[in-house]
Amino acid sequence: MSSMKKKIWAGITIMVIMAGIIGLFIKVNWVPGKYAVKESDFSQYEPYILVQEVHYTGTGWVQTGNEKGVFLTDEYIDINLTNGNILPQMEMYDEDYANTFLCKIEYEGKTNHAAFEDEIDSYYIVEWYPVYPVLRDTMLPGWLYPKGFMTEKEAGT
Repeated sequence: MSSMKKKIWAGITIMVIMAGIIGLFIKVNWVPGKYAVKESDFSQYEPYILVQEVHYTGTGWVQTGNEKGVFLTDEYIDINLTNGNILPQMEMYDEDYANTFLCKIEYEGKTNHAAFEDEIDSYYIVEWYPVYPVLRDTMLPGWLYPKGFMTEKEAGT
């Protein structure tokens, strides 16, 4: 094979590999798993609470809002989610990238929890949705990732 044909085949091979890498990036980061809900649409999901994962409490979750509105940070409430494992949890916790989730819920009443002196509210999650914008802690620029949905991998679907 001539030198020119080898260069052409090498170029084609590199282009196919690059297309594969780009295709994989798109599949992993741009295939919707669960669409985010915007604040203007919250009322369609009542009754609901807004929750965030935290790592400083015994339950791992705080309530950040409800039908009455979003709480100020110092008003977040520790809560118990009886099936909180259906929500996606961060592998490496960083509070700057903790997503908020809107959860359609059934109130289960107050419960005792070993980490708290007082009883805390307990909820069963019927459905959940990420709240817009979806946050991600990545090495690449944020504009490369969609803010309107979680991918299938992120959502665990």
